[in-house]
Order: sequence, then C-alpha cells, then structure tokens
Amino acid sequence: MDIPREVLDETQARYLGRGEARQSCRARLEQGGPLAADTPTRAEARLTRLGVPLPEAQAVVEGQADAQTVAARLGTDARLGLERVLGANDLVGVAYLDLARAASRAVGRVVLRDARGRTVGYGTGWLCSPRLLLTNHHVLESAATARTAAVQFGYELGGDGALRTGAELALDPDTLFLTSEPLDYALVAVRGDTSAYGWLPLLAAQGKVLLGEALSIVQHPGGEPKQIALRENRLVDLLPDFLHYETDTAPGSSGSPVFNDAWEVVALHHSGVPRRDAQGRVLRRDGQPLAPGDPDTLIDWVANEGVRVSRLVEDLRLRPEASAPQTAPLLAEALAGQRPAPPQEAVAASGPVLDLGTLDLAPEAGGTLTLPLTVRLRLGGPEATRPRTDPAPAVPAAPTGDRPYLDPQDEAAARAYYADLAADLSPQARFVALSALLARTHTRPRGYDPKEEVYPWVDLWPDGRLRSLYSAREHAPEDLIAADRAAEARRLTLAAREGLDAGALEEALPYNCEHVVPQSWFAKREPMRGDLHHLFSCEPDCNSFRGNTPYFDFPDYGEALRSDCGRREPGEFEPAYGKGAAARATLYFLLRYPGVVRQYGEAALEVLLGWHAAQPPGDWERHRNAAIYVRQGNRNPLIDHPEWAATVAFTEGLGR
Repeated sequence: MDIPREVLDETQARYLGRGEARQSCRARLEQGGPLAADTPTRAEARLTRLGVPLPEAQAVVEGQADAQTVAARLGTDARLGLERVLGANDLVGVAYLDLARAASRAVGRVVLRDARGRTVGYGTGWLCSPRLLLTNHHVLESAATARTAAVQFGYELGGDGALRTGAELALDPDTLFLTSEPLDYALVAVRGDTSAYGWLPLLAAQGKVLLGEALSIVQHPGGEPKQIALRENRLVDLLPDFLHYETDTAPGSSGSPVFNDAWEVVALHHSGVPRRDAQGRVLRRDGQPLAPGDPDTLIDWVANEGVRVSRLVEDLRLRPEASAPQTAPLLAEALAGQRPAPPQEAVAASGPVLDLGTLDLAPEAGGTLTLPLTVRLRLGGPEATRPRTDPAPAVPAAPTGDRPYLDPQDEAAARAYYADLAADLSPQARFVALSALLARTHTRPRGYDPKEEVYPWVDLWPDGRLRSLYSAREHAPEDLIAADRAAEARRLTLAAREGLDAGALEEALPYNCEHVVPQSWFAKREPMRGDLHHLFSCEPDCNSFRGNTPYFDFPDYGEALRSDCGRREPGEFEPAYGKGAAARATLYFLLRYPGVVRQYGEAALEVLLGWHAAQPPGDWERHRNAAIYVRQGNRNPLIDHPEWAATVAFTEGLGR
C-alpha cells in the first residue's frame, strides 16, 4: 500500500536533519569500519554479543589489542562475526541459510480488505510471539481495519517456480490491538494456530547491529510472493527512535522485519526517504515531480527508515495495557524476548525408532563384521517426513463439480499429440512442424469472452482462486465474472445511449483479462483474439499500465523501482510476476501465428527464453494447457516439453 504523505514528510525531515551526522559516520567507516563509526559502549556490546569475551572486546575497542589477532583466537562463529564487522571477511556459514529460512516463516503478507471482502491493499507483518503480529500503523490504522484484514503465511514461490499459497489467518483486534502513530507500529492478535511458523522475538538488548553493518529484509513487496533483500544493505545512521539504511524496498514492504546477520530483528521497516527538488516537491525516477495519483513505486528513493526494536519494546512496556488483566499476559509473552524452539529436522518427525541391536555380516574375505542396526518406522505415509514447522500443503481444489484439477488422462493425451513429430528435425524444421501441428489441431476457436472461459476453469490455481498475471493479486472467480458482466452492461448502455459501437468501448471499460500479445498487434482479429493460450486474468490497472508495450528485462530492475504490476519505461515493460508464463504464451503465439508479431527482434527472444528457463511451468500452467486442449484442440509445446525451447528456431515466427 502507498505510504501516507505525512509519513514521507516526517521521514524526509529526519533524514535531512541528519546530513552532517551521516557524512561524519561515512568518513569514520572509511577510516576504521563499524568499530570506529559507532560509540565505544555500543561497539563493546556488539562484540560481546558476537561471542568475543568482554576483556578482549574492550581491548579491541580501546585500540589496545589487534582485532585480527583476537579473531584468530576465537571459535569459528565468533571469528567470522568479528571479521565481518571489521570488513575483513564477508563469508557466512551455511547455517546462515537455515536461519534465514526459519526466520522467514514468521513473516506474512497482510491483506487489507473492505467490508465486502474485496482486497484493497497489502503490507507485510511478522509474528513477534505465538499470538501477536507486528506491522505498521499506516498498514493497520485501527481495530476496524484489522477486523476485515488477514495475514497469509507461506505465500511464496517454491524451488520449482510454483506459487505456494500457504495459509491465511484472521486477525483478532478485539482481543488485542495496540497502535502508535509516532512510532508507526500496530500490534494485533492473530486467530488460529501459528505453531508452524515460529516467531521473531522483540529483543531490547544493545549490540544487535553497528553502523556500517549489513542488514537483510524479508518482505512482500507490493503484495508479491515473499522475497528477501539479503546483506546488500548498510546501516548508515542511528537515531533515538529510528534507523536509516540503504535497502531496496517497495511500498508493500511496509511492516517488514529488518535483520542483522544473526537473524535478530533490529527494526520495523516503515518508510522510504524520497528525493525532492529545490521547491521541496517529491521527484519520480525520471526527474519529474510526482503528480497526484502517481503510485509510490515511481518515486526516486534515496534511503529507507525503520523503527528501532528497542524503542518499540520501551513503548510497549509503558502502555497501560501492559498491566491490564486482559492484555498483560499477551504483552508479557511478546516482551519476554524468548526465542522459539529451533525447527525439528525431518528425521525427527519420521516416526518411532526400533533398535534391533547389531547385525553380523560375513564378508567374502572371511571373518565377521558386526554393525549396529537401527530401524526407523515411518507412520502415516510420506507426509510424516515433513518438518513439523512447515504449513500443510494446499489441497488442490475441484472448483467445478468433481473434475480433477490435473486431468490424470492428460499425460497420455500429450504423448499422442506429438506422436507424429520427428525427433531429428533441425530448429527451423521443428518450428515449421510445430506451427503446422498447432494450426491443424486448433479446431474449436473460441470467441473472446473471459468470463465464460478463462475465469470459471481455465485460469484457476490449485486453491480455486485466480491470480493476476502481473501483480499476483488474488481474486475469487465469481468476483471477476461479476465485474466483467457489469463492465459489459455499462458498455451496452453507453453504446445505446450515445449511438456508439459497444466493441469500441472495450478499451475504456475493459475486461479483467490480459492478452499477452496485445490486441493492437494483430488488429483484434480472430482466432488470435480469443485464443485461450495467451489470455490470463489481470485487472485493468495492470492492463493499462502495460498497454501494448513489449516485454523487456531491465538490468537494474529492483523492488524500489516497480509498481505492483511491474516496471515500465518508454517502449519497455517488465512484469513484477508471471514472466515465465507470459514468455511461454508469447512463444506459443509465434508458433501458432508466424509473421504476425513485428514488435520483437532476436534480442527480445533471448529475454523470453531466459524467463522461460528461469521460471519453468508448474501445476497451474499444466492445468491451463490441459483445459485449453479440451476446449480448442491444441496445446502449448513449451509447457509439455520445456526442454524444446532450445531446439526451435523461434526467429522464424517474427514478422519481417
């Protein structure tokens, strides 16, 4: 969600007021690193927290001992921690990744909904105890806002590129809701079982981070699947209530936890510092003043600000609710600073152990080899090996009747579909053969009406919901069907009243559907216009944001530079989500309708093939492909055989 202007103004004022302090800090960092940039008291606290004995920490800070010599005498963890502070070694142990994964489980996407249940915005929040969630005041401004909101855990892309939907829990502001506008935090109770996610304790202790050290943020930028800005961020200033740091974030990252290298939370991220001109106007990245209605993603950010966790703890301890009978136990639990138990290893959940003593073997060379033998029984099938901290996997839905989401017969149908395709074709010959196959089997062309084809079944995800192609915003199928029917009725009414062509009004009152190959590129001709393979659910704001702009891959694309839908510059558009699916749909279009697309060249093809390789098809696209095959008769070869991408001369499909 967009950051309120008053929050931006206050953040800007704090940042400008600290210019000299930041300049001095950077100079000290250049000369001696974090130990020289911060105060002696904080430096000693930091070193002892890293495992350096207090006498040696004091000697290092006072310059009476060589830090490298001290580091050489320490254990591995303490040595690496000290060397990172010194800037002498940027390595981390592999356990760092385990800690990162465990910490990320407690971070969720805050979904803001209106009284009718419609999604109106996103933020990020995190469990700071088994029953309480922390986010920004400007995300959850009131108990009324929290009553219709929810938090989604496990909303992220898996290693196979498929979106994990995780679980959604309601908020419970009637049990506890505390907010502070000056410190921009909101603390709210959560309904349901959170044991699968752990929590991130609120630690008031000093020494969690020094000026110049690296920070990481786990976030849902713009409501997207969970992401991480990992160790590319540096703390540059320390204020009584806030931290300033260099971090790429997006507006939807409001409420994210900011971590040190030990994955301890040091701040609650809440705002960026915008660049302004001499007249004090907020500037966009193109150097122009921000206009009314422009999204925050167009702003040229120069720094970011988070609320210090130690200050949050102090404020919570002083609140009347800390001693009230109804809320004191919940707050005491959150302020205890207790860490959750570490996630159990998968083997620990695999069932009871039966020790059978020893097993005697007789090797061929003679003699006896005695080995201990332990049998581990696994009860309840393969799911018993799942770590107990993981949420249960989503169960694929059958949204229409009893149809299976993934057709068990489709694999055989796909084999038969390509059975006559020769295996030893050249790239050019394979393109020609596939193009002819797609055209020949496209026996049931569809008219363009997404509410009849796309939303009810073709574009559904395993949980029975729809997700916008470019923003990944979630929708119920019936909501998009109703919205498109309303848009259609308005077009007909307006056309009748004004004597206009209803079809000509579609651009002004569009469907919630995206043509991956824009309609203007093929003059809205059929069967291209209704070809389901390149039609995807996508709300009008993302449709209009992209327009008919070709896809592009920005080398410096980052969270701070994109809207919910993606990044767009003149003649170039990179989606925030759905790149792999969009690439495969475009490549299908080149095969099915060679010579039509004149907006792409060979460089653009490399971008599409790169997206295809980076985000391989998952169950959602396999379901789409099978459903479209039933409806219109042809298939997308890049979904059935992703490996074929390297063996097809897609340049043959480009318009000359």
